[in-house]
Amino acid sequence: MRELKGLSIIMIGGSGGMGNATANKIAKPGVHIGICSIDDARLEELNVELSEKGADIYTKHVDVSKPIEIRSFIDECNEKFGGVDILLNFAGLSINAKLETLTEEQWETVMDVNLKGNYFATQAFANHVDTKKGALVINFASMAAKRPVGGNVHYAAAKSAVYTLSQALAQQMKSKNIKFTTMFPGPTSTTFFAGRKTDEEMVDFMKAEDIADLLEYIMVRSDRLVFHEVLVDSYAYFNN
Repeated sequence: MRELKGLSIIMIGGSGGMGNATANKIAKPGVHIGICSIDDARLEELNVELSEKGADIYTKHVDVSKPIEIRSFIDECNEKFGGVDILLNFAGLSINAKLETLTEEQWETVMDVNLKGNYFATQAFANHVDTKKGALVINFASMAAKRPVGGNVHYAAAKSAVYTLSQALAQQMKSKNIKFTTMFPGPTSTTFFAGRKTDEEMVDFMKAEDIADLLEYIMVRSDRLVFHEVLVDSYAYFNN
């Protein structure tokens, strides 16, 4: 088991939900954390909260659908922290629409945030990895990729593609000593469901803190271990 102290951890789309909970979980003296998002208010709050815990924090407004912004952010994290160790691709977006109503623009938005942003963040990250030290990329798919529902076909397709992308990049990036983990979280009580689910409807959902605990466990495990796929679900939703 290794320590988080001294590691540089980059979070793409990490200001809310699982990203926010994870940042608060791992923020300790000696830990370097870079977080990007389009939510400036949340970034400002995180900057204060995490700095008070002693972590070295860098935040920036980034549209993850724009590779040039992602690249600039990761380059700046590498320069500020003196290297990169772990990349968490949290960014995700779903639009409630069925085949008959989904527009081309909405399709592109979902694919850009969930898939394109993931790819180009990994590309920029890989350019800075110390191959002797190695690195870890944690990509977020979803249980929607395992059990898709009719109102989110486009989201399920994007998250399925994230898994395939992770598998392919794991093979390609072995030469750079970069390991890949794909997370498949089930329904989790976060801002992702804001306006779509009530508190009562989310009573059996997992909490963002549950995912944060699991991510910390994965990040500090021995380099001998690789968590290729991690399926995690509320027991209430088992086999539903």
